[in-house]
Amino acid sequence: MLVTTAYTQSSGKVKYKFYVPLKLEGNPSENTKQFVIKMVDYANKQEFELIFNKLQSKFLLIETMNYSSDYERKINNIARTAFTSPDTYTNLTQKSQVSLLSDGTLIEGKMEKNNWEITGESKYIGNYLCYKAILKIPYISRKGDPKVREVISWFAPSLPYSYGPKSAFGLPGLVLEFTEDEKTFIASKIELFEKEIQIDFPKGKTVTKEEYDKKLESSMGCVLIGKKREMEKDKQ
Repeated sequence: MLVTTAYTQSSGKVKYKFYVPLKLEGNPSENTKQFVIKMVDYANKQEFELIFNKLQSKFLLIETMNYSSDYERKINNIARTAFTSPDTYTNLTQKSQVSLLSDGTLIEGKMEKNNWEITGESKYIGNYLCYKAILKIPYISRKGDPKVREVISWFAPSLPYSYGPKSAFGLPGLVLEFTEDEKTFIASKIELFEKEIQIDFPKGKTVTKEEYDKKLESSMGCVLIGKKREMEKDKQ
């Protein structure tokens, strides 16, 4: 049930729950099967918070899990990489986003205009009337075939902020539900404040996503990123 606390709309916080279905394709070994099951279980326990003012936002993992070992912490970090989201900071004025990865790396990227298709389909999320928007992203599969990914956002026009989980920006309302590749963030609590919240961006040297991926591919990280690409891109 979505809980809302409303004040004059100057800034706010939104908590999101996350869900991804368990899918085991092919005939994985028992070790691989148990590892994937554990990753999905960890991902589905993660909660996030979007904190925003009129020009900036940050989307952060809420640390609620108690780890019994470093191994469990590592699995949770891998689950974030494979399924959910790194901490993401958005600056509408500069049209840029910065992602803070679990290894401390800062990845900066320019916010390209998202060509959302706003539909007439609507539903209520809590007390808010939301409309469905679809973003179609063309890509080339590993087999060389042209394909299209669909990202779906449900946004509330009565909350006039162009933010949401991850890359869900540019819509005329706050995104309360966001789905990509069957992975869904859905709002569970909204708080709006009269006083503007200060958004502090992380400091340090930034790299582009292309630079970071190249570094991963030249190290042991190539296995993880290959799995991630396979799950995200090649849905037959």
